Amino acid sequence: MKNRIFTSLILAGIFTGAGFLTSCEDETFSDPILSLSETAVTAAPGEDVTITVTGTVDAELESIVITKLWDGAAQETETLTSIPSSYTYTVTNEDADHILTINFLITDVKGKTASVDLVITVKLTPRQLLLKYNWRLSEEIRKKTNADDINDVYNDDVYRFNADGTYDKSIGEKTDDFSDLWYNYCFYDLNDETLKLLMSRTGAFGEEVTDTLNITVIDDTKLYADVTYYDLDVFNTGSEATPYESVEEYEKRFVAVAKTGNFDPYMPGADDDNTGPANMCADVTFEND
Repeated sequence: MKNRIFTSLILAGIFTGAGFLTSCEDETFSDPILSLSETAVTAAPGEDVTITVTGTVDAELESIVITKLWDGAAQETETLTSIPSSYTYTVTNEDADHILTINFLITDVKGKTASVDLVITVKLTPRQLLLKYNWRLSEEIRKKTNADDINDVYNDDVYRFNADGTYDKSIGEKTDDFSDLWYNYCFYDLNDETLKLLMSRTGAFGEEVTDTLNITVIDDTKLYADVTYYDLDVFNTGSEATPYESVEEYEKRFVAVAKTGNFDPYMPGADDDNTGPANMCADVTFEND
């Protein structure tokens, strides 16, 4: 009987000691440590973001999971079995529509984890912004008076710029007495450094006109551009508080509009979408330095 009690005490001591050793063993492993050389960067679509990744684990590494998130929702996940020394991500056009985060999560064999986020602010270039949105003409500010001088028939005009160097204009429900019934909207050229935008039109007799807009502001809500108008003095009636001069400076203001499939070039309806009133676009060579 005594031997049985003694044996039981020994076994109990062994198990207690084993549990104590296991507990001590767990406590000797520190939590993983994970850091990035940068946690917030700004980049444009097409650009690479490269950061240095540093991580330490006392226990053996189980995995490192790298997750791309849009607005907090996971989009893509990559699982590695070793910590990379660096990580590179190429920003996409679609990323610009979301809060873009890259999450790094390491887990060791003891189940301990460490996590860190890389937040990428996506900044579109002026050209990318020009192509991303449609642009509705909303105001024409006369510099001489600082007042909106837009003709009502133009404030529903919407412009669409295409990647192939062409552009379209949706005239909307309000039509003017001449230009809307005469010109095709044809080609454009943007100087990426000066932001001078040249836009060609072709008339019904094949004549080519190029409009010049000097963009001063463009973002995801608005586009402002300086323009020069000529021969406005012919419109003076004598009743103007501030008569027009032969040369006047204006600021055209546009509102960004989401691109949708219901864009309607030229007049309302599909009949003129492919032809326009001039039924042609004259070739043009832009000089935009």
